[in-house]
Amino acid sequence: MTRELKEQIKNMMNKKSDIRFEAVEEGKEYSLYIYGPIGSYFYSDNSAQGIQRKLQNVDADKIHVHINSPGGSAFDGVAIGNILKNHKAEIIVHIDGWAASAASVIAVAGDKVIMPENTMMMIHRAATFEYGNATVFEKTAADLRKIDISLAASYKKRFVGEESELEQLLDEETFLTAEEAVAFGLADVVGEEIEIQDLEDIDVDEDDTEPENIKEKLVAKYVARAKPNQKEPTPNSVENSKVSKLFLNL
Repeated sequence: MTRELKEQIKNMMNKKSDIRFEAVEEGKEYSLYIYGPIGSYFYSDNSAQGIQRKLQNVDADKIHVHINSPGGSAFDGVAIGNILKNHKAEIIVHIDGWAASAASVIAVAGDKVIMPENTMMMIHRAATFEYGNATVFEKTAADLRKIDISLAASYKKRFVGEESELEQLLDEETFLTAEEAVAFGLADVVGEEIEIQDLEDIDVDEDDTEPENIKEKLVAKYVARAKPNQKEPTPNSVENSKVSKLFLNL
């Protein structure tokens, strides 16, 4: 990961979270927007408890979940994913900007996952901050490995490759384009590109290219097996509100 990208992720984590739940039209179809960092420690409703409160009494046939998040709490991500899976409504996930870390765990819980061409997903191992002696760090490392097992289980239900290949992608903290996510089964449809403000303002170092790694090898392996990348028009609700303009300054 480049220094610029790390800095932008840090900035995104400091942004205010935004969660909204609203009816799309008359009937039993709703939209849920999950924007910004995830977890109750960000003092927002972008947490498992907040999502549960909004959905517990909702009689919906279809819920469109829009995600634009750098991630956050792994536990909240897993819990929100399970809340969505257990809801009786059909869950259609739209990645409006990116779904990174814990947000990717939420994304793969959808019955259908739509990623416009200019969006991304990021998967990685669990991470944390710690302070203490060697014993404390050894316990933290053991706990993180257990969390990794839980996170990997969320991806396995969709991932089309072998378990060892998924483990390699998690080890490398892998960023996936829409087409790559579809190839691996983590998304279903490459949708129409969504306008993202300031995307062209990011300076790109021509020499700062990603070396060939396990992701490129696995994409080549599975892209041929993936369903054709059908183009799906962006829902009107997304076009009208330009919801993805909040951020994804990649």
